[in-house]
Amino acid sequence: MKIGIDIDDTITNSSIVVKEYAYKYDNDYNNRLVPNIDSIMRGFLEDEYVQKFYDEHSKDIGNAIEVKENAKEVIDKLRSEGNQVYIITARSNKFYGDAYAFTEGYLKRHNVNFDKLVTSQTYKLEYCKNEGIDLMIDDAIDTVESINKEGINSILFTSEINKDKETNVRRVNNWLELYEIIHNLNK
Repeated sequence: MKIGIDIDDTITNSSIVVKEYAYKYDNDYNNRLVPNIDSIMRGFLEDEYVQKFYDEHSKDIGNAIEVKENAKEVIDKLRSEGNQVYIITARSNKFYGDAYAFTEGYLKRHNVNFDKLVTSQTYKLEYCKNEGIDLMIDDAIDTVESINKEGINSILFTSEINKDKETNVRRVNNWLELYEIIHNLNK
């Protein structure tokens, strides 16, 4: 099975670090960061102060985030069982210089193994269709719902940003729970 996995708030706890930075620097950016944390996490940086903040701090935030508990182990187990793991992220060169090199370096430093890394995929549906992805795991409700609607299995990874939002897509809260679902899909 080809499994697509998002990075931020799926493999990592990104929103926690984004919130820390937003609260720390909010005064420096006209108090526009805290009310826009969800927008920052989704890459919708239409406010000039939010844009400036992310331009100046995206690499620091990207390096400060931690890998979620059991993520590496579950990914390794999935790969050892014959699944292909595609890391599919919206991270783009706009904020990371070379988004591929930055993200690949982060994943290697944290021993997160994968078969393919794809950056700059804000709208992941087309990529999933074109590459024959069988299952997509993401924390963005709009992403998993659009993918699911097109007949591709998707799972929503619960995050700080989406935990109180409703969806009709299957939701998981941790990597061990995710593994059990994928293991059952493979049967």
